[in-house]
Amino acid sequence: MEAQYFEKEARTENPVIKILMIVGIVFLALLIIYTVFAIQKTAKETQYIGATGDQNTINISETGTVYAVPDIALVTFTAITQESTINQALQKNNDKANGIIDFLKRQGINDADMKIVDFNIYPQYEWQTKGVDLTIYPLGKRVITAYQAVESVEVKMRDTDLIGRNIQGSLEAGASQVSGLQFTIDKEEDFKKQARQIAMTNAKAKAQEIADGMGVRLGEPVSFTESYYAPSFSATDKATAGTGSNMQIVVGENKIEVTVNVSYEIQ
Repeated sequence: MEAQYFEKEARTENPVIKILMIVGIVFLALLIIYTVFAIQKTAKETQYIGATGDQNTINISETGTVYAVPDIALVTFTAITQESTINQALQKNNDKANGIIDFLKRQGINDADMKIVDFNIYPQYEWQTKGVDLTIYPLGKRVITAYQAVESVEVKMRDTDLIGRNIQGSLEAGASQVSGLQFTIDKEEDFKKQARQIAMTNAKAKAQEIADGMGVRLGEPVSFTESYYAPSFSATDKATAGTGSNMQIVVGENKIEVTVNVSYEIQ
């Protein structure tokens, strides 16, 4: 009986078990301390508006707007020819397209401001019964009767006062259609920079105002994104008057907008 009690007491006082118990208690205490400090840190961070991650920030969105008169007109001239053979259609339509280009060159438009944007040949079909073996095709047969050649030239006009004259002259030179008239700004990037600067100046001023109201010091920007908007207007968006070479187009102004989203660190 005494031998069994001594053996049990010896197992209880095993030094390895004691060390493991002490390590477990210390680890549990450290875990509790870490959790308490983590909760306090999170609570402190959420005291500020716009807190993200490990940084306290003020997030601002502002839009800068500038207006500019478009100085470039884009228009597409299309030559269309229909003939009984492919070669005839191509040759005659090519002559028309060259006539359009030659006329525009005489108006001072450079080669670099003209480009071919469409070139196609379309077979023209008819449903026929005459001359068709009706034992094979009792309802008739669809046959090719002609070929239509289409060639389109996109032109960049840098003198918008001459749009009417150039359109009228191109029609007389061989154009069958005039389409896609729209207005853009040649140095649009310069106006985009102006709009961005306005937006950033306003964003910083608003962030400073908020920081002063909160009683904190405004730091450096820590993130930045932007979006850009500058529509190109078609001729239907503009007022027109007159016909042919006397046609006048009131170009108006294009609105260029840049919206910035900036996050400023606060201290």
